[in-house]
Amino acid sequence: MYKIILYKDGVSADITDMVSDMTWSESLDTVGVSLSFSVPDTIEQYIPRLLIMAGDIVRVNNDEGEMIRAVVVNVSRSYPKRTVKANDFGFYLNKNDIVIQFKNLSVSECLKRLFSHVGVTAGGICDMPAKVKGVYIKNVNEIIKELIKIQQDNDGKKYYYELRGGNIYVFQLPTDPIGYIFKPAVNVGEFDVTDKNAHGRGKYTHSIEEMKNAVVAEVNSKTSGEMPQKMFYARDEESIKKYGLLAENYSVNSDDAGNIQELARNELKEKNVLKRELSMDFIGHDRARPGRVMSIVDEHLGINENYRIKSVSHKVSGAVHTMSCTLENL
Repeated sequence: MYKIILYKDGVSADITDMVSDMTWSESLDTVGVSLSFSVPDTIEQYIPRLLIMAGDIVRVNNDEGEMIRAVVVNVSRSYPKRTVKANDFGFYLNKNDIVIQFKNLSVSECLKRLFSHVGVTAGGICDMPAKVKGVYIKNVNEIIKELIKIQQDNDGKKYYYELRGGNIYVFQLPTDPIGYIFKPAVNVGEFDVTDKNAHGRGKYTHSIEEMKNAVVAEVNSKTSGEMPQKMFYARDEESIKKYGLLAENYSVNSDDAGNIQELARNELKEKNVLKRELSMDFIGHDRARPGRVMSIVDEHLGINENYRIKSVSHKVSGAVHTMSCTLENL
């Protein structure tokens, strides 16, 4: 059961009974939840009129507490309803440019400073020890992604960040599936919505369009027109034989020149994969968020393995909660 609270001019109001067609979506590619719903917008005598405006705050609670906290960014009116679009506080990460300098700090320390600088509360940041030195003059969200990429290049692991209520969390992406248990009614047994007998028919694709099976890591020369100061080649001969040569030039900061071999190998490990993607519909579940893992069995597609949620779109219509997921190989 969801409860929707509107915060307007310092006053809160439960608007759950007025809300219809509620949807929310999020993706690994773009941090933040996008929420949309409709409310009545008429002058009928017995229908309350909610004058929701841009800048108001909306909170969505489920049975476990606060699920989404979002700022209204767009309102469109078309009789007899008002359609509201709201984004969680990741909206401010995308909309603010800053200038900030880091002097030989770990990625974790840099993120703490960055979040403090823009007034976002860090709920948790995992250990990310790679060192950072430099000046960043760009969008806050772009800086976060660059800092995380520095750590990923150094240890070959994958990290992600997300808003949970009003707090931001940075964590290593899990590799084990979790349970998405649904119990329709008190007198009906529970089941996992990812069970092969519960989900919709999927659509599967695979591609080598983004694959790289050779990496040329280089430290640029300080003199214009000269060859790089240092180079290292990482290649997968088996993949090259099968798919053809797909090479990438990978620039390494001079401060990391001593670690060039490990950086090149981690880059190759990340890019040297056959990209597989699966689109599938499920009964809705609040635990289904980008980065989480699902165990998928689909006999028609010949699939029996774990997939990571790349993006998910939820829809609540009446009392029915459904979701559409795009999944990718780990």
